[in-house]
Amino acid sequence: MTPDSGNNSDGRQPAALSDLDGLRALGETEFTALDVLCRSLHVTNADLEGTLLAILNAATAAISGADQAGLNLFAGGRFEPQATVGSAPPALDALQQHTGSGPCIDASRDQVRIHIDDCATDQRWPKFAAEAVRLGIHAMLCVPLWVDDRRLGSLSLYARATGAFDDAAKRLADLYATHGALALLEAQRADQFQRAIDSRDVIGQAKGVRMERHRVTADQAFTLLKGASQKLNLKVTEVARSLAATGEFPRVHGATPSP
Repeated sequence: MTPDSGNNSDGRQPAALSDLDGLRALGETEFTALDVLCRSLHVTNADLEGTLLAILNAATAAISGADQAGLNLFAGGRFEPQATVGSAPPALDALQQHTGSGPCIDASRDQVRIHIDDCATDQRWPKFAAEAVRLGIHAMLCVPLWVDDRRLGSLSLYARATGAFDDAAKRLADLYATHGALALLEAQRADQFQRAIDSRDVIGQAKGVRMERHRVTADQAFTLLKGASQKLNLKVTEVARSLAATGEFPRVHGATPSP
C-alpha cells in the first residue's frame, strides 16, 4: 500500500493549521461550512449515535465532492463500522469486514490518509474497487481520526465523480477530521460516564436487595456481590443487574452461589 502524500514519518497527518497558506485555497463556501461544522459538533450532552451522524452529515456538507460518508472505529485490532450516510458505505464496509482488506481498514489501522482518484483504475484493493464502481462510487478519501496517542479510526468520504477530491478538499478534510476526532472522543467519554452511572445505580439496587434479605451493611452486601461474581465468573454489574431485576443470581451451569 502506498499512502497518500503529505504524511509525517509516523503515519500521522501534519497539523492542519501548521501551514495557513494552504488554507487560502478554500473558498467562502468551504469556510462557512467548516464554521457550521465546528459549532454543530459541540452539542451539550450529545449521545454517541447522534454525534456520529452529525459528523457524517457535516462532512458531506463541508467537503467538496463528498456525496456519502462513513465513520469507522478501529479497536483491539478490529475494524468496526459505526455510522454511515448513503447507500454505498454499508455494503463496502461489510465487504471489508469479510475480506479483511480495503482502504477504510488501512486508513484506520495505519492512521494514514488514503486517496483513490479513480476506483476503476486503482489496483490496491481489486475486490473493493470493483464493488465500489458497481455501487456508483468512483473516488474516495479516507482520513484518520486520532487524538494525542489514541487512534480512533477513520472518516471515509465517497464520491460519484472521479477525481472528486482536490488539494483544497484534502486540507479541509484534515482540519475537519481533527474536530471530528475530538467530538467523537468527547462523546465516547460521555457515553462511558453514563454507563458508569448506570452500573453504580444497578449495583446500589442489588446491594439494597442483599441488605434487606440478609440484614447486612452496605459494605457486606457488596462483598457478597463480589463473591457471587467470582464464583459465577461474571462481572459484578451482570450479577447486580439480575439480582436487582429478579431478586435472584444469574444461573450459570456448574456454579451455584449462595442465595
